[in-house]
Amino acid sequence: MANDRILLILEGEDNGNAEESAFNYARSTSKKLVVLQILTSNLYHYGHQDIVATRPSKRQFLLHIRNEVLEQGRAKVKVLEEKAGEQGIAIEIHSVESEDICSAAVEEARKGYDAIFLARKKRKVFPLLEKGLAQHLRKKIRNTIVES
Repeated sequence: MANDRILLILEGEDNGNAEESAFNYARSTSKKLVVLQILTSNLYHYGHQDIVATRPSKRQFLLHIRNEVLEQGRAKVKVLEEKAGEQGIAIEIHSVESEDICSAAVEEARKGYDAIFLARKKRKVFPLLEKGLAQHLRKKIRNTIVES
């Protein structure tokens, strides 16, 4: 049943207090914690846009970045599984490689969750020009969204 689960969306390395909030909520409500780990890096952009680098060196750079991102993702999965085991929380982790964070998050969120946890992003100088993930999710789904 969908309401027996909560979703934690992890993007990048700085996830604020979202992880801790989701674990606390899962523990206090005995709900299963589903983690959507979106594997991406801002460095991909530079690999694609470098006008000086040759095609083989771009490919090598992008492959190196991908390997780093995947390795960091595997390390984070281990940490989350250990933490869940210590706290007696049922956990399911989905790791997805994507440069389109919003689409990946919406696709998972539409599967139905009691609550969705994600990191509060720092305010930008021109917030009207770029919508945050939380704002994007609120527009697409009706779940409770907790930013922390």
